[in-house]
Amino acid sequence: MKNNFLALFLICASFLFAQEDTNKPTKFQVGVHYVGNLRNDNIISDGFNGVVGISANYAVYQNDMISVFGGLNVDYLQTRNSFLKDDMLIWNPNASIEIDAFKGKLKPFFGLGYAFFSNHIMYSTGVLDPMDPSIIVSEKKISFNGFTINPGLKYHVSNLLFIEGSYKYFPVNSNDIVGKTTNTHFINLGVGFKF
Repeated sequence: MKNNFLALFLICASFLFAQEDTNKPTKFQVGVHYVGNLRNDNIISDGFNGVVGISANYAVYQNDMISVFGGLNVDYLQTRNSFLKDDMLIWNPNASIEIDAFKGKLKPFFGLGYAFFSNHIMYSTGVLDPMDPSIIVSEKKISFNGFTINPGLKYHVSNLLFIEGSYKYFPVNSNDIVGKTTNTHFINLGVGFKF
């Protein structure tokens, strides 16, 4: 997986650097990032490994100082236990603002969004001997959702390429599970292309 990601990055980067550098503002940004799922003793951080994510943003407003984007992030997490049966995709529509605070290539951004995903859980209906034929393993689909807060930094290597690092806080709620909110934390590192 890492070799494929590196090969894709090198091909895209060589294509971008071969392009003519223009000062024309770009409206679209597409990125690929690693998703780091920080352990926090909860069902999401203990049940899944972060793998990869993609993002797509469109600039609805731009000037010399700020850019306002609307977009969608999709993060892929891989299950690490048998209770949460399936890998998952987290869908996260969002809005963000990028500010040219340092008057250079490094630009901070801040995003707000709403994320949602679902998964299947496996559970047993009995508490006795696991070999007891009266114990039935059942499956239930549960849905999760919540608002996201996403601060980060983008380093614009050129007019066509940027590198980004960000943190995403996601207080996960579920109407299917009774209990407190699950606080989930992701660290994203990736590369993006502008056109």
